Amino acid sequence: MMRDFNTIMEEFLREAVREDAVRVYRSLLDKKNVSEFDLAEELNLNINAVRNILYSLHEHNLVSSIRKKDKEKGWYIYYWTFNMKYAKEVLLKRKREYLEKINKQISDENTKTFYKCPDNHVKVSVEEAMDYGFRCKDCEKVLIEEKEKFAPGEKAVAQVREDIKIVEDYEITEIQEVAKEGEKKPIKKAKKKKAERKTKKRSAPKQKSKKRKIARKAKKKKAERKTSSHVSTNEDNSPKKSILGRIRKKVRRLSF
Repeated sequence: MMRDFNTIMEEFLREAVREDAVRVYRSLLDKKNVSEFDLAEELNLNINAVRNILYSLHEHNLVSSIRKKDKEKGWYIYYWTFNMKYAKEVLLKRKREYLEKINKQISDENTKTFYKCPDNHVKVSVEEAMDYGFRCKDCEKVLIEEKEKFAPGEKAVAQVREDIKIVEDYEITEIQEVAKEGEKKPIKKAKKKKAERKTKKRSAPKQKSKKRKIARKAKKKKAERKTSSHVSTNEDNSPKKSILGRIRKKVRRLSF
């Protein structure tokens, strides 16, 4: 039977997250920003059970959420999206690591000889078989050299390689791409607002210092104008005073 991408993904979710994560995955597939209450209704689960599954997926970065306030009720509701792009990357990484592990096991068996019990009690290396006199330690039967020992390994390798090819060829749909882009918008807005607040905080002290400098300059100019006007008044009055003094002196002389 030919395997497909969703079958492989569901196997991964069962192993890496939890069994019931598959149900949430199917509900979120090819959708974006799904309300947790809609999920609970669709899956016939209470809201806390759905949240626990979503939190488990979120711990592995397989889902993301945005928060919106309900205008009528006044509380916040979370809307969830499955991160298909990231899930595909993680799945590929795990499959490649598993393939490498199997290849190593096969390589070890190619360079070693193993002996096993006819009743499958034990499977040991030639060194261990020699220690037990080539007899099973459980039933004392003579150990036999294992034949066709590489067939299961080769089959497993072929299966993993097929899975890797299926995952690599899977194309992220337009809806899944749009969902991923949609998640970034609130983050960008928040970052922009934060940057604006920082800029305002930095510019506020500068504006205050500029205002202070302008005020000091204005006071200085005003003081300079007062001083100059006072000096000019004194200069204007000095000739008048000297004329009056001469007249007074003449009057005094005449009186004598």
